[in-house]
Amino acid sequence: MILFYNTENFFDPFDDSLTLDEAFTPAGDYHWTFDRFRRKADRLYKLFLAVGDHFTGWDPPALIALAEVENNYVLHYLLHETPFRKLPYGIVHYDSPDRRGIDVALLYDHRRVEVLASQPLPVRLPEDSLFVTRDILYVLTRVDGADTLALFVNHWPSRRGGYLASVSRRKAAARILLSALDTLTLRNGAGRVVVAGDLNDEPSDPSVKMLTTAGLVDLMGQEAAAKQGTLFYDGRWWLFDHFLVSSSLTGKCSAVAVVRFPFLFDPQQKERPWRTYAGLHYLGGFSDHLPVVLTLDPDCLK
Repeated sequence: MILFYNTENFFDPFDDSLTLDEAFTPAGDYHWTFDRFRRKADRLYKLFLAVGDHFTGWDPPALIALAEVENNYVLHYLLHETPFRKLPYGIVHYDSPDRRGIDVALLYDHRRVEVLASQPLPVRLPEDSLFVTRDILYVLTRVDGADTLALFVNHWPSRRGGYLASVSRRKAAARILLSALDTLTLRNGAGRVVVAGDLNDEPSDPSVKMLTTAGLVDLMGQEAAAKQGTLFYDGRWWLFDHFLVSSSLTGKCSAVAVVRFPFLFDPQQKERPWRTYAGLHYLGGFSDHLPVVLTLDPDCLK
């Protein structure tokens, strides 16, 4: 099983002079203290344990893909300073050029997953050399001794400034991903590919269509249960969090779901996810996104 979760600003409380993270410090706009950071880490490990218990009846997912994590320190704290330390998880993470310092990352269960290779894939705009955003994370794995599985963890550029002003940035991210698939000879169903992430676009938007036109299958877009969405904003649900796979992993080989545990919803506004912040107001919840999970049939990985 693979989990993807946009954690909503999983920052440490320390100021990094190289990034614009000052808002998430004790003296910053969000008054982000070590106690709040520790509570956030506790929320995450409890969620991972609950996902494992609910979907498999045992350990958390073998692969946990994350967005909006600040650095290796927050991941190390999660794995070694919470009860999650009882489980043997490793980290794949690279610092990206995002101005706020937020990255994507992958956690993997050493007992089940072998990491064979990894690298960050920078997302650049030819027409705007000053634009920077999160890298796409590529990780080549072997799960339970089966054949290789190529995983791409994404957090594409936001809609800041409006949809029309930002859509070209997400198309650029799609092109980078497709170029990587070509380089690795993984396009059009060759090999076993999983694309996970917050794409900041829905299945019908052009950037996602670029991936499906190239042969990837958007499982979330096909799943009726997922139409409820993963992010509640502006009075409606949006489906921004995706799992796309190569054709070899479709049909009976895979199943997806949006995790909708009751404790993930705001106690005061039960129609929306329980966020860490509403504006500058601290709510103490999990995230403004809901997690999504992908279950793969082991026989399809052989």
